[in-house]
Amino acid sequence: MTHSLLIAIHAACAAAAFVLGLIVTIRVPDRLNWTFRAYLIALALMIAFLVLVVVVDWPQLDTTRRGVYSGLPLLIGYTGWRAWQAGVGLTRQGDPWIDEYLENVGFTLIALFDGFVIVAAIDAGAPTWLVLAIGVLGIAGGRAGVIALKRRTQQLATPSTAASRPA
Repeated sequence: MTHSLLIAIHAACAAAAFVLGLIVTIRVPDRLNWTFRAYLIALALMIAFLVLVVVVDWPQLDTTRRGVYSGLPLLIGYTGWRAWQAGVGLTRQGDPWIDEYLENVGFTLIALFDGFVIVAAIDAGAPTWLVLAIGVLGIAGGRAGVIALKRRTQQLATPSTAASRPA
């Protein structure tokens, strides 16, 4: 019961973080606004509930699963740190801040997406090779999306060559 409840809350926070992350990536805020703060809070809650799942489940886990469960908080902690770094970049807005911002938020979105599809594939009984392939495709697709967003923001920031031509 406790495990299922913690997993459900963890998943709900992850879904909220994903949706909010998409919003703050598609429409990059010019400052720390409520949407970005909500994204950070959802990620922090997701991390907290995953750690609680690990603590609750630990006594019942075999050695292999303990190894996997030990790595999850490290990965999700790094994901949270990347989101925090996006917020730091957003507040400082130094020279290449938009690229770093998109890289950091993009990383969290890729990690969340991969988490969703990998867990779904495992729950569906997919073979290991397919789970790995889905993860790799998620990463490749996410990277392509981040690159496209960075290109789009660079184009929006660069004046049109047609507008700069002499009449």
